[in-house]
Amino acid sequence: LTVQAQGASVETIEGLSDSGEIADLQAAFRERNALQCGYCTPGMLMTAQDLLMHVSMPDRPAIREHLAGNYCRCTGYQAIVDAVEATARTRAERHA
Repeated sequence: LTVQAQGASVETIEGLSDSGEIADLQAAFRERNALQCGYCTPGMLMTAQDLLMHVSMPDRPAIREHLAGNYCRCTGYQAIVDAVEATARTRAERHA
């Protein structure tokens, strides 16, 4: 319920997108056709960003587990996992 969010910070996909924080993740989703219909995309992007903020180089099972709360009927998750994995690799190379 909305009242439960009182005093809490609420992040939206628009906030993450507008700040440029997930531009690389969005590009990876686009490059790997992980967008499809787009219905699950905001949740997938936000969940993937949360994972990458806490685990710099997650393996594929960890990515799948972290994304498990989001349902996608179009991609079969393969492209989404590929995009998250590629983003993690690129970010790690940038910080090396």
